[in-house]
Amino acid sequence: MKFPKHSSTNFRRVAPFLAAVNASGGYVKIKNEPYMPLVLENLESTDGNGFPIYSVSHYGVQNGDAMADPDMEIAVDWAGGHVIPLTFRNDYMGIYQEVFFSENGERRYYPRLLSDLDEFLRQWLVNIENQGFKPIPKESASEN
Repeated sequence: MKFPKHSSTNFRRVAPFLAAVNASGGYVKIKNEPYMPLVLENLESTDGNGFPIYSVSHYGVQNGDAMADPDMEIAVDWAGGHVIPLTFRNDYMGIYQEVFFSENGERRYYPRLLSDLDEFLRQWLVNIENQGFKPIPKESASEN
């Protein structure tokens, strides 16, 4: 598998946020009214390439329940400067998608979904930047 088209651009945009996650013990919640909080977490696992997996999410509340809008799991190649989208979830729409799957013992993927999620992540990170979200140092991180 080659890296997706926007993998290095997405890395440059999300890396400062993920560095804040790593500096904060694995979790950061960034509030920026009037937008939904941005939550980033190191999931303490790796993908099939050995790259660490992080979650990037916006959460709202419906009937008292936290609702992802959206949530993406991404694998991060820190050494090479790439991001690989792994999953997409939107609770309001009842959508959950996984790029990679196992078939007959082989690791396979949906190329079109990988491309679509790569493009979605690119646009979402642009939106996050345009909305004024900033990586925050450990002492400013909110954990609730």
